Order: sequence, then C-alpha cells, then structure tokens
Amino acid sequence: MSRRVAVVAPDPAAGGIGRYAEALRTRVEGEVTTTCHSIPSERSVVQYVRVALDCLRGDAVHLHFEYGLFRPKLLFAWPFFVVLLLGRLFRGTPVYTTVHEVWTPETVGTLQYGYVWLIHSLVALASTELIFMTEHAREDFRALSVGSARIVPHGVPRSDRRAYSRDEARRAFGYDDDDIVVAQIGYVSERKGTDRFLDLAERFDEYEFLVAGGALRDENEPYERWVRSTAGDNVQVTGVLPDERFHKAFIAADVAVLAYLDIRQSGIMNWCFAYGVPVVCSPIDRFVELEAACTGVAVFEHPDQPDPDSLDGALFGAVRARAERSEAMIEYGRENSMDEVASAYTALFFDGSSRPITSLI
Repeated sequence: MSRRVAVVAPDPAAGGIGRYAEALRTRVEGEVTTTCHSIPSERSVVQYVRVALDCLRGDAVHLHFEYGLFRPKLLFAWPFFVVLLLGRLFRGTPVYTTVHEVWTPETVGTLQYGYVWLIHSLVALASTELIFMTEHAREDFRALSVGSARIVPHGVPRSDRRAYSRDEARRAFGYDDDDIVVAQIGYVSERKGTDRFLDLAERFDEYEFLVAGGALRDENEPYERWVRSTAGDNVQVTGVLPDERFHKAFIAADVAVLAYLDIRQSGIMNWCFAYGVPVVCSPIDRFVELEAACTGVAVFEHPDQPDPDSLDGALFGAVRARAERSEAMIEYGRENSMDEVASAYTALFFDGSSRPITSLI
C-alpha cells in the first residue's frame, strides 16, 4: 500500500533547495504518494498552523529545512513545529527533516547565533529523524545535542545536456565557440566568494568570466550591485536566471569556480557533476572530500599545501585538462545519482516508525 508523504519545501523558483526538493519528490512519486505544501509569503500564526495540520493528514511529513522559510518572523513559526510535534507524539506521524545547510557562529556571528540555536532546537524537537547530507553538517548541528540522525548524501540530478547544444547555450550568453568560459553559477552572496572570482578574471583577461546569477534576497542586492560595478570587461553578470538559462549556463561553461567561504554542501557542485563541468573550488570540508573521490574536482589553497597562487594554477590546470575532467565529473554523477538518493528516502518513508524524543537541547 502506498504511503502518503506531505512535502514541505521552498518554492522551486526561489532557489536551489526548492529545486532539489522537487527533483527528489518526483523521483519518489509512484513508490509513495506525495502532496506539496509551502509556507505562504504572507506569514502569520494561522498560516503556519494550517500548513502543519494539512501535513499531518498524511502518513509521514518530509520537511526540507531552509532558514529562509522561518527567518523573517520566527515567533510565527513556533506553532508550526509545536503542531508537528503533537502530531508525532499523539497521532504517530513521523516527521523527517532534511537539513540542507547548517549555520554556525562563524557563519552568522555570535549575536545572531542565538536565533540559529533556537530554530535548531525547534527543528530537533519536532523531528522524528534529522537527515544531513554530510558528516560535517551533522557534527555542526550535533553541538546542540539532537536525537536520531542519519546521512543521506546530496544526489546528483539529471541534466538537460541533450536539450540544448553547446553552440546554442553559448549564443544565449554571447560567447563564441573558441572562447574559454569560466563560470560561477548560482545566487550571488558574499558567502559565495564572488570577489575572488572577479580578482581571478582580472588576472586571466584572455578568458571570459560568467557570473550566472543574481541576488536571491533583498539583503544580497547591495553585494550584487558591488559585483556589477567591480566586474571587468571580460565579466558578464546576468542577474537571477530563469530555469532554461540556468541550465544553459552549465552547458556553456568550460570550468566552474566555486570560491565559497562557508558551506556544508553545494547544489551547484552537483549540477556541475550532472553537466560534466570541471570544478575549481575552495578547501571547505565537503569539497576536499569530493576532490579525493573525483578527478574532475580541484581544490585550491589546499590545507596541506598553502600557496597564494594556487587558485591561478588550479584554474589553468582545469582549463588545460577540461575534456578528461569533464568525463570524470559525468562518471561521478552517474554513480551518485538522485535515483540512488530517492531509494534511500523511499525506504525511510516506508519505515514509518515514530521514535521517542531523546537527547533534547
């Protein structure tokens, strides 16, 4: 008998987490029956409670946790978690929460971390089980002493490589076939290290550099304006892209640079696997792990080999070996596909047990 799973996630049009949640939902559909629930933009206590009650009509709840869903009006979000907790305890409805990112004091500062601590506590309290994409993310969150948790890696989505030719994708951004295109794809924020990307463009004026994205939230708009005003003649800044141009950006790119400052996982990295785009990236924990698993990923400023010129060398090496590295990226994507991740979630949904609260904050 099919189980009914209520999925709560950001709108797919609002960012990578929403896109990922929708891609996963479509993979598990058929094995389970899903219903989609979103937090309305006009947020109130009544709306949060209504969404939670609607979710509890199914056999299980799958929450894709993203700070933006609850950040603007935290007090309004409290009842959402309380209702889920009551449904879990008295109705036996399991609540599985996928934690897509984990903020730390280094991410948001000590003062704002009080809010983060509180929202983590609410999420842990309401959830039967927390699902993290990396061990590092679980370790950061576990500083709050949560109960049951597991690791389910970020699956590599299916690409639209055959939907658009390379020539078509390049024409969409005004590039010629013989241009070397280096891309930073995704929403623009200071955490993405776009300033380092612009510095790189200044040193490699023989390449074309593409900032394929814009500010997702109002607070990032000043940074996007700074990026536009700072960008050199060989840098194109597109602003937020519709889906078609978002996917064309990967097809148009020869190499992607992810100079991120502080993340626990990257949806853009997984799209690079899907499209076979070699990646040069900063030495955050998850990227170092991926470098060891796939020759298409190159970490600059490696912790074991500090070198101020390593970003330049990594980019040059990626451009020179882009054909071989592209194949390595595609092969890794096949071996770590979203289908494998969907199977893990399907098994979890059919487990259906509601575990007691343990090790609360």
